Amino acid sequence: MIDIALAFQDKDGKYAEHAGVVLASIFHHTSSPIHIHILHDVSLSETNKRRLSALTTKHNHTLSFYSITMPDDLTQVLANVNSINVWTQACMYRLLLPALIPVDKIIYLDCDVLVNMDITELWQVELNDKYLAAIWDQGIREVAHIVSAKGLNPDLYFNSGVILFSLHNIRQNTNWYEEMLTFLRTFPDVTMPDQDVLNAVFGGNYLPLDIRFNSFNTNIPDHDFTNKIIHFAGDDKCWNKDSAGSSLYQQFLKLTPWRITRAKIRRRKRKSSPLKPHLTRKRNKQKIKIVQLNLTPILLADLKQIRPIRPIRPIRPIRKSPI
Repeated sequence: MIDIALAFQDKDGKYAEHAGVVLASIFHHTSSPIHIHILHDVSLSETNKRRLSALTTKHNHTLSFYSITMPDDLTQVLANVNSINVWTQACMYRLLLPALIPVDKIIYLDCDVLVNMDITELWQVELNDKYLAAIWDQGIREVAHIVSAKGLNPDLYFNSGVILFSLHNIRQNTNWYEEMLTFLRTFPDVTMPDQDVLNAVFGGNYLPLDIRFNSFNTNIPDHDFTNKIIHFAGDDKCWNKDSAGSSLYQQFLKLTPWRITRAKIRRRKRKSSPLKPHLTRKRNKQKIKIVQLNLTPILLADLKQIRPIRPIRPIRPIRKSPI
């Protein structure tokens, strides 16, 4: 079973769609059983939960939703980190994975990536005693002086958009959480909070991966996306019409429940006319059962006592229902 985590806030409903496209790209290329872990806040609507659930069960995979409440001590520290307003608190959810997900290993993906390969290849990487496996950040040279001022080495600095975590190895260091808080307290002026923290705490013991597991779109010659995980870091997002990744994004979007929503919007626009009023039809609402886990705030005392956790029993696939 491959475990994959995505984390996002969804205030305008767009990031659930982007997450759905990421999942569709994974499912299209990977036949191995997958369990998806969605880390979210209260902004994720029930409608978008049903869509994500339907997409996953359609491909015979399973998923869990985790409604995140940030720990009080982390919330207090982040109150002094101005850059969190740029990236949102959801970017910090990945820092809590060792405490949130009771598995030994997990792949974390940002929602601005497209997986154009069998992700089993990444999953099968042997971590041995490493905390994680990641890819050197291809844009770090532009801000090398900034990360260097935080005691981080630009030559070893990895990007946090695609990471294979050994949660088991991280838990062996019982101070991992306190080390994160200490770094943020010491450097509240961090510009990339989650990424800087991960590099500070785990950068001395990580496995560098081949660049094709996290290739920045702007660095790919001739936009050859074959057999890569493409990361649309920066302003050039794959969901933008003028992006080089737009056609690939649209290809995977058609495999998601959001294709129906897009089609409805287009039909409504075509029907809009002063001479032709909208006609509405009542539809029967069908309920889809969703497995959801609500987490209470994590106490620092609990985090220090975390030990390897027994894997959870597989969750039975949810019965398909029309979207």
